[in-house]
Amino acid sequence: MAERTSITLDAFWPNLVPVPIARILLLLVPAFLTLASFGVRPLAAQPASVPDSSANKVLNAAKGDVRFENLKDLNSLGDDATMFVSPADGSIYFTSSRSGKQVLYSAKRLAPTDDKDHSAHWGAPSVFAELPDKQNISSLSIAGDGVTAVVGICNRPDAILQSCDIYQGQFINGKLDNLTPLGAPINSEWWEGQPCISQDGQLLFFASDRKGGRGGIDIYMCSKSVDGKWGAPVNLSFNTGGNELSPFIASDNQTLYFAANGLSGGMGGYDIYVTHRQGENEWTEPKNLGPAVNSKNNDLFFYVPQNDNSVYFSSDRPGGNGGYDLYRVFVQPPPPKPIYVTLTGRILDAETNQPITSRPEIGISFSNNSQALSNDVTGPAYSVKVLAGSLVHVSAGAENYVSNSLEIQAPSTDAQPVMTQDITLAPSHARIFGHVTNSYEKNAPMKATVVLEQLAGGAPPVSVQTDPATGAFSFNVNPLISYRISTNVPDFEPFEDKIDVPAAREKLISIQKEIRLTPVAVQGFVIYFDVDKSDIKPEELAKIPRFIEQVKVNPSVRFEINGHTDSTGSIAYNQALSERRAKSVEDYLLGQLVPREQIAVVQGYGKSHQLDPNDLAKNRRVEVRIVGRKD
Repeated sequence: MAERTSITLDAFWPNLVPVPIARILLLLVPAFLTLASFGVRPLAAQPASVPDSSANKVLNAAKGDVRFENLKDLNSLGDDATMFVSPADGSIYFTSSRSGKQVLYSAKRLAPTDDKDHSAHWGAPSVFAELPDKQNISSLSIAGDGVTAVVGICNRPDAILQSCDIYQGQFINGKLDNLTPLGAPINSEWWEGQPCISQDGQLLFFASDRKGGRGGIDIYMCSKSVDGKWGAPVNLSFNTGGNELSPFIASDNQTLYFAANGLSGGMGGYDIYVTHRQGENEWTEPKNLGPAVNSKNNDLFFYVPQNDNSVYFSSDRPGGNGGYDLYRVFVQPPPPKPIYVTLTGRILDAETNQPITSRPEIGISFSNNSQALSNDVTGPAYSVKVLAGSLVHVSAGAENYVSNSLEIQAPSTDAQPVMTQDITLAPSHARIFGHVTNSYEKNAPMKATVVLEQLAGGAPPVSVQTDPATGAFSFNVNPLISYRISTNVPDFEPFEDKIDVPAAREKLISIQKEIRLTPVAVQGFVIYFDVDKSDIKPEELAKIPRFIEQVKVNPSVRFEINGHTDSTGSIAYNQALSERRAKSVEDYLLGQLVPREQIAVVQGYGKSHQLDPNDLAKNRRVEVRIVGRKD
């Protein structure tokens, strides 16, 4: 048999591999980086768990829930294969031929970009372990204690025929050290590689093309005896005349994943299969993992990490960075189930702290977008179910109450599924206020008694005296009541009106009512003049006798005489003309024996008070207006 010093596929497995896979990979790619101990300290008991639960989640998930990603942060133009994800810090260890020979690399796992990012992100990979000269680390497996290691190494001087053998080692202080060949009967003059040690350190699986196998490459298993030594390798019952390689044993020591190219149901090239141990060397019929993992190309080195709902493997399928790339398949976690909380409360009278008796108007909406929400209850209360953490605006109003609103921050968890917060409404009030003034004397304030009476309900009327200096008055009233307001001043027309007080939604509703009184019996008059004239036209004299008669029988009446012009001419000329017109009317009234003391004012306004800008004749006038009475 020729010496096996070459690391090419043809030198190791002549005519055994019918598909064109990467030369180095099948010989040297590391088996899965699992953790185990080797004579350094007793193995800790493994926690009970569902066998390969992460793999089951991926393989049994609905197609739309599975995500498939190329680990581009790690892959290179060379062959990148076999991996181990540390349960301690999430660091990944993998082998790569990017430097021209098989070297062990590591990379730190980075935090996700946000809560919705479930992809794997890694820092730049760096060399973790490299052997001198032509020695290649073909695989590394570490058991559950984090120390015990088994390593596949090629071209090492202490290997049998300097081929590829399996070594024991220690993973201490972040370094791979103390490498010692396991020797016969595990190693032979044939090729051995891709070792995988079980989590409890009691089982060892590896691939070999040794004489006496079932086909080209078979998978073997060794058990550790009570004295800590490995027993003789057993050729596993499912091996075929083709190639079975890259074994990975799950934490239950019963579920084994491996790659094969000669089993039925394959999808092309090497596919990954699963089988379950039922006896000493009794295994179920291997089952192809299907399209969740396998492709028409070569898929190998299946790996299930301890603390990750993912599976990893290596493949030369199209779309990768180089020869073989590392891939990750995981189940996209479903969006978190919405958490709802209930916001509830009563609408209370702020003075009595009792629910209000009138039917309230309640508005509920989200504060950030004003989207309206439906109230789930009726009456003076509210209840609404919203997502935890929502900011909700609740407003309430009712007849005869001041409206109020609250911003309510819903709890962010369901630890408080119901949050109660009452809303208080202050009873509202109203008032009627105003002034009593003389409408003919430039709204001069008047002394008067103002009476307010309810139109229904039988309440007695109330009255107030105006302020003599301002003519002001006010009443406190109730909302939703109709009132009659009145006043009666001697020598003035009586005043009466109705006031409807609306429903109050403010603390104080103010209704302004101005009362302007008109003197009784006496009516003023207006006479018109010709252009640029100030003498009274004969036809206008007929308007004056009735006024003179009323003034003489009401000696307390006072009136004013106001002259006006049209808009033509200068301001100064028209001012003088308006004064002459007012004077001519004054002279006429005095000539008719109207007492001078009844004339309060005689004045001209020029062209400043136009009645109709389009009718000049209406503006050439004198107005006589009653302005009040003398006490």
